[in-house]
Amino acid sequence: MARTRALWHRGVATFLAVGGVLLAVQEGCFANSTAQPSLAGLGRLRRNSAVARPALKYTYFPLWAKGPAVALALQHSGLEWEGAFPDDWKTLKPKTPFLELPILETPSGTIGHELAILNYIGQQSQRMAGHDLTEFAVSQQLLSQAEDMYQKMVKLSLQLKTEQITGEEAAAFWTDEDEQTHNRNFGAKVYLKLLEAFYKSSGGTGGKFTSSGITVGECKLFSTLHAMKLAKDDILADYAELSGFYDRFAAEAATQAILKGEGKMPGTFNQYFKF
Repeated sequence: MARTRALWHRGVATFLAVGGVLLAVQEGCFANSTAQPSLAGLGRLRRNSAVARPALKYTYFPLWAKGPAVALALQHSGLEWEGAFPDDWKTLKPKTPFLELPILETPSGTIGHELAILNYIGQQSQRMAGHDLTEFAVSQQLLSQAEDMYQKMVKLSLQLKTEQITGEEAAAFWTDEDEQTHNRNFGAKVYLKLLEAFYKSSGGTGGKFTSSGITVGECKLFSTLHAMKLAKDDILADYAELSGFYDRFAAEAATQAILKGEGKMPGTFNQYFKF
């Protein structure tokens, strides 16, 4: 009977080892009841089961708008990838999932939409997704908050360009501190004040919201803050924690590679918002 059990266990171990599943179990894909579950387990399972991972190809325009957050995440992730600026957008456009960029070409198909691509990258490792559920939640909240800020800048830029608002009205975005208004009317200082408080309440330290400091949410937040600083350089002057986050993230070697056009993108992303 004991021999039968031993053979059964060896058989199960052999079965689990196929495709790298045993490694995934050991690394926490299937956590026990006393450990916090790993959200990156599935990503590791896919990675470990592959004999050779084909390169990912990322395409976006050379503008500091929707694309840099993904480029930053890819550069920080350690994944094998290559970046491209579209040579012929008119020809490429109908081949994209939603007739827009960015896109990420993967072994299983092409992914559209910045946030979907970021979360795909997040599934590849705990460093990018968050070490545990708490960090995952922090990263996802930063992802959403940074997107709200980005969309507000898109709206103002379009309104200014089409003369729906004056330059003075657009400039109010940088100074308005009214927290009592509807959130669709929040100014930059309201968003930044909320993020400053969130850094403290979520246990941020050393310029990091999470233990790695490079989760996809932090990549998106840096990208949005950088877009704001390109338009108004002193925007973070009154926010010590956010300034610390921005400066620390900007100094990372992977970040510098993207900022200087020395990473895997073919060049730099140029300023998009000017108001």
